[in-house]
Amino acid sequence: MTENRLEVQQSQSQKLSQSLQTVIHLLSLDLDGLSDFMQNAIQENPALEYVPPQKSAQDYAMQVKTRYRSPRGEFSAADMADEADTTMEDLEQQLRLSGLDGPTGRAANIMLHLLSPRGYFTQDLDSFAAEAGIPVETAYKALEAVQALEPAGIGARTVEECLELQLRERPDADPLCYDLIRMYLLDIGKGSIRQIARETGATLAHVQQCVETIRSLSPAPCSLHTETAQYIMPEFSVEAEADGQLTIQFHNDYYPTIRQDVNFRRLSDSLEGHEQAYARRMLSAASQLIRAVEMRQSTMEKLARIIVREQRAFFLGQNSLLPLRIDSAAREIGVHETTVYRAIQNKYLYCARGTFPLSHFFQREVSAGASTARVKDMIQEICREGGKLSDREISEELGKRGVTVSRRTVAKYRSQMDIDSSFRR
Repeated sequence: MTENRLEVQQSQSQKLSQSLQTVIHLLSLDLDGLSDFMQNAIQENPALEYVPPQKSAQDYAMQVKTRYRSPRGEFSAADMADEADTTMEDLEQQLRLSGLDGPTGRAANIMLHLLSPRGYFTQDLDSFAAEAGIPVETAYKALEAVQALEPAGIGARTVEECLELQLRERPDADPLCYDLIRMYLLDIGKGSIRQIARETGATLAHVQQCVETIRSLSPAPCSLHTETAQYIMPEFSVEAEADGQLTIQFHNDYYPTIRQDVNFRRLSDSLEGHEQAYARRMLSAASQLIRAVEMRQSTMEKLARIIVREQRAFFLGQNSLLPLRIDSAAREIGVHETTVYRAIQNKYLYCARGTFPLSHFFQREVSAGASTARVKDMIQEICREGGKLSDREISEELGKRGVTVSRRTVAKYRSQMDIDSSFRR
């Protein structure tokens, strides 16, 4: 006879409540995403009331752009907006003001819309003239008109022509620069300065001076786009007072918010049966969402205080960023580290040194209390001071300064900062 046994096993599983899931989702949203989320919630829940922003977020973004500048090499929303981006509308406006005759103006306008994203005209002029049904002479005049537009270099057919167009804007440009661009551009890229000097008969110092001028030019003087420039809206700002005190300011006035609709609550008191049950569910959902928005704000404020406290020297303009771990911030706030990770993604702060993603302030400790940012700053300093030191020599110099970093790590950081190898330097 087979004996049947009934076994009971007990297990535990952890599930997040709906309200906590909502908080985590809201933390992952930037300010624009949060605004969209609240507007959708208002459409779905009649117990919620929309509270419009007191100020324009676009106006604020413009204020950030004009008020704050960051030093070269740091991440900045202002720098992003000030790169040589050129809209097609701007080029068309310049063309209209250039006083071209009808056929030449129409051909030049067609050329504008055939430019590559980097501003090059890559079509053969004879083929262009045939397709446009115009004389070749008109096509050449149209190209000259396009190349006369700003920024200098636009409408070039080759890199060499692009650099020459920029060089023409410098009345004191050395004639040797033109020869080097036309015949020795690849050699310049290889760093063969001595070979160029031998072949041209110029002195090494003369060639080096021209090479520096050429390297100051850009092979991509513009980035063509047809869309309106997008501005970053920082989550909060950090301002340093004259006495060294740091203040944090959130910019909630620039975004809408939500609250319970008083009229809906009054109406729910007069309802009965299923209608009253529905109204109560909506009111409960509204209360939960409002609390979730408040918890998001509270969490962001705690994170802001941790960032400002730990990176105080940076905000005062004194030092590089110090090591700061996500898990330590999570323990202090009392949340899981993945929650902090979500909270810092796609969000920014601004300060006197520029506009930065929040994730930039969470730095890994590379060696002896030195963060990744600090090591990169030290590598830049060493490269400026030491000229053509190799990665191994840079690693040794870092060791003398109390930071132990491998040659491979130096090479990685140097590449990330767009610093040439010792051979190219």
